[in-house]
Amino acid sequence: MFKLFRKSEPAEPKPDTKLLRLPSMPAAIYAIGDIHGRLDLLQKLEQQIIADGANIAGPKLIVSLGDLIDRSTGSSGVIEHFMSPAPKGFTRIAIRGNHEDMMIKFIKDPSDNMNWLVWGGTETLLSYGLKPDAEGNFSASPSKLSHMTEAAVPQEHQTFLKNLPVALEVGRYRFAHATYELGLPLEQQTPSTLMWGDANDTDAYQGENFLIHGHVIVNEVEQHPNRINIDTGAYKTGKLTAARILRDDDTIVLFQT
Repeated sequence: MFKLFRKSEPAEPKPDTKLLRLPSMPAAIYAIGDIHGRLDLLQKLEQQIIADGANIAGPKLIVSLGDLIDRSTGSSGVIEHFMSPAPKGFTRIAIRGNHEDMMIKFIKDPSDNMNWLVWGGTETLLSYGLKPDAEGNFSASPSKLSHMTEAAVPQEHQTFLKNLPVALEVGRYRFAHATYELGLPLEQQTPSTLMWGDANDTDAYQGENFLIHGHVIVNEVEQHPNRINIDTGAYKTGKLTAARILRDDDTIVLFQT
C-alpha cells in the first residue's frame, strides 16, 4: 500500500538496529499501546479501528508500540494476529518492546536471561503449550528449557520477533515503545533507549517532533506538549488504547476497549 524506507547499518545489519521511516504520511495512523497477550482486547479494539477507518479514504496504518507478549496467556495468539493479513485498506507494523527484546534473548540464551520468566515470560511459554512444574514454574535446566522453547515457538514467530523494528518515523511523529531522543535524527537513536528508556527525559525538548509511546502504565492516557503515553495496562485493567492521527489533522483521537 505504501513503501517503508528502512534505515540501518550497512551490510549485515543487526536485527535490533532496524529503524523504519515512511516517506509520506498515510491517510491515518492508529497506534496501539501495550497489548501484553490480551488478544481478546486487541480484536475488539481493531474492530473499532476498522469501523472508524471505513470513513477515511486512502491507506491506513496500524502500529503496535511494542509489548505484544507476556503477562497474559494469549501472547502467541497476538503474534499470530500481527503476522496475519491486515484488514482491507490497512497495513500493520509492530515495534519491538522490551518484552520482545527479553524473549529474543531468552530463546538465544536462557541461562543468562531467566528473569524474563518473572516479567511475564512464563505466561508466554504457557501460550505456546509448554507445561510448568507442579509449582507452576519452569524450573528445568537452561539447556533443556532452550530445547523446549525452540521446539514450542514456531520458527516463523521467532523470525517475526527478531525482525521487529525498534522505531518508526512518519513526518514529525515518532513511534517507539519507551521513548525517543526527539532532538536526534532516526539514525542516531539507540535500541536500549527506544525499548527501555524514560520518556520523561523528552519533556524538556523544544521542537515540532512528537512521540507516541507506551512502556509505563498510566491510569488514563497522558498527553504532554511533545508526547503521548497510551499504555493503559491492558493485561490488568482490561483497557487497551489506540491513538489515531490523520494526515491533515493534528488532533489525536482515542479509542479504548
